[in-house]
Amino acid sequence: MEEATDDLEKSLLNKLINKKSLYYDNHSTLSHELFINPIHKAIYIYLDKEYQDGNNFDIIKAGNSISHIKNIDYIIGDIMAMDTYFMSIQNIVGELTHNNKRTKMYAACENFLQTVRKDTSEKPVDNLVKSVNSLEVVTSSEIVEMQEHISNAVKEIEISCSTKGITGITTGFKNIDEFTGGWKKQDLIIVGGASSMGKTSLALAFASNSAVAGVPTAIFSYEMSTNQMVKRLISSDTEIGNKSLMEGEITPVEWNQIHKSMGRLEKLPLYIDDCNKTDLRYLLNRIRQYVITKNVKLVMVDYLQLVSNSMRGRSREQEVSIIARSLKNIAKELDITIMALSQLSRGVEKRQGCRPTLGDLRESGEIEQAADVVTLVYRPEYYGFEEDEKGQSVAGIAEIIFAKGRNIGVGSRFLNFVDYLTKFKEIEQNF
Repeated sequence: MEEATDDLEKSLLNKLINKKSLYYDNHSTLSHELFINPIHKAIYIYLDKEYQDGNNFDIIKAGNSISHIKNIDYIIGDIMAMDTYFMSIQNIVGELTHNNKRTKMYAACENFLQTVRKDTSEKPVDNLVKSVNSLEVVTSSEIVEMQEHISNAVKEIEISCSTKGITGITTGFKNIDEFTGGWKKQDLIIVGGASSMGKTSLALAFASNSAVAGVPTAIFSYEMSTNQMVKRLISSDTEIGNKSLMEGEITPVEWNQIHKSMGRLEKLPLYIDDCNKTDLRYLLNRIRQYVITKNVKLVMVDYLQLVSNSMRGRSREQEVSIIARSLKNIAKELDITIMALSQLSRGVEKRQGCRPTLGDLRESGEIEQAADVVTLVYRPEYYGFEEDEKGQSVAGIAEIIFAKGRNIGVGSRFLNFVDYLTKFKEIEQNF
């Protein structure tokens, strides 16, 4: 086994030394960790640095740089003279990656068995999970020609032209779908709002409506328990007030409505995660798990500032920025849509009119940069305003402000808000 691995390492070095372009074609799958033999690892580290600097491989310079290894010139010469024509670099890297992972997994399991007998806490399990998660799969980074990019873009345009209605994930609200075209894959959607503005209810409506449309959806609820979320869904579906559900003031007719609602909700591809741990790594791994096992396409995180990412020497704004960027990255990685709720700073309440803006996102920093869409919930009635500047009543009106739209632009749409249900509905009057 060791001899076979040794030959594979030599074959990989042979190809990289003799054909520089193979390094650039496969750089995302290459690493010094692929090499077990310390001599081969030293040669690769030298080669890696030279190619990164744009230099060619020079056997004399290599011998001088790795002079601590006896007869290094002869070793490199023998490697360069090998016949490796019958093996592709992809197969070699694949075999070495497999061997590397197996070695690491064996070591991780052995370490777990040794420590679990002495340490009864969760630390050994956490260490094992970290070791498993670190064995991520990497693929070759091929350069895609412009022709392929153009072809893909034209296909999307053709779909948009030939499809009636929306091309993304529905929000369940016609006027919002007309503006957005539906939520798009790989997008990070931020739903912001001041306290008691109804941002959770709106995002929950977006999530449940997508599930009703058949889109597998996962909700990560840091603020409310699963039971509270389910009660919100039942209240919205049956239009029985939250207070009645909480206090148990239910009539026989309403009980019948609740049972019917339960039957409908049970069939939805909707998953609610209680989020037993608040750290970012746990969240990202759980998202991957739902995507792999449940084919989830839309993820809702309630809310951004409750995810923890404690890092020594970093401010809270920097931590939240990393969280936002990580959510955007995983949306791209998994080809899904992520919707994250965000608090607004208290300053919005001191402003005349109390109308929120993009800059009101709490610990904004990277949030607005990472987001593809930022939508803000504004209910003027909550602040005591009865009419808008045109003299129209704003009772029960919610303005959904699109403060940022990377591909859809900015603007506003309006919904009705039913206070006792904390439910948003399609609006009947024009604004």
